[in-house]
Amino acid sequence: MSPFSINRPFHKYFIVSDEDKAWGMHILDCGASVIPEGAAFPQRDHPDRYYFNWERGRVLDEYQIIYLLKGRGVFESRESGRIELEEGSVILIFPRVWHRYKPLAGGEWHTYWVGFKGAYADQIIGRLHLAPSDPVQQTGYRKRIIQILQEIFELGQTEFPGYQQVMSGEVMKLTGWLKALKRKEEFGDYDAGTVIRRAKVIIMNSRDDIPVDQVAGELNMGYSKFRKLFKEYTGIAPGQYRIELKLKRAVEGLYDREKPIKEIALESGFKSPYYFSRIFKKKLGCSPLAYRNRLFDGKA
Repeated sequence: MSPFSINRPFHKYFIVSDEDKAWGMHILDCGASVIPEGAAFPQRDHPDRYYFNWERGRVLDEYQIIYLLKGRGVFESRESGRIELEEGSVILIFPRVWHRYKPLAGGEWHTYWVGFKGAYADQIIGRLHLAPSDPVQQTGYRKRIIQILQEIFELGQTEFPGYQQVMSGEVMKLTGWLKALKRKEEFGDYDAGTVIRRAKVIIMNSRDDIPVDQVAGELNMGYSKFRKLFKEYTGIAPGQYRIELKLKRAVEGLYDREKPIKEIALESGFKSPYYFSRIFKKKLGCSPLAYRNRLFDGKA
């Protein structure tokens, strides 16, 4: 359990080395803001470049993820316009974007936040499908998000050698959860996870190339709907998933140095050793025999 109480204000601003910046992502600040009902917002004990008031707003040279644990508020930027905030809202602040936000009257305001930047940060934020025009994601109360942010706070307190790299890993985990929650929201109340798990079991338990339309039929779904759902949920088409599964089996088989390549091909579900070798080389960049040799030479 984290020592940081949900009711305790906290903030930390970091001096970052060139080595930390070269990692691809570095953490600039983090903290918890607790504003009692009727108190002034924001608190004045922040560096000038972070402090703002509602009238003038602010522009940051970093990303910030702000998680609203308690209270209601409003966020506004030129790109997004006015957005109502409620408990469980996640705000993504973009670099060089003017913005402002504040709690609404009638309750306590409590947020956690972390600020970061770097070339790798640019890449992962680009995959979150949040934009300056749509920077707020409603996640609800998420214990896992709170735990990750509290872990970042604890790491920031210690500043042990390499703490920046570990904190960056926690931010990666945080963005991963935001991505997963957004994907889940896209499927609504439909239990896509159960359908996909059943489909994977059917494919895994079939050593033959079971047709995709047959898998769909066993799930009482049409072919087109099933294929689209599978790809949207997993990121790959069901036929490609089947090939990747066969290759995984084949790689495991190659660890048996005495087993012939032909036998491995057939046991993995490939119809011929030639087709197996062609697909293996296309996907892994070398022949099955070369891969096996590298395994035992310690170079794989």
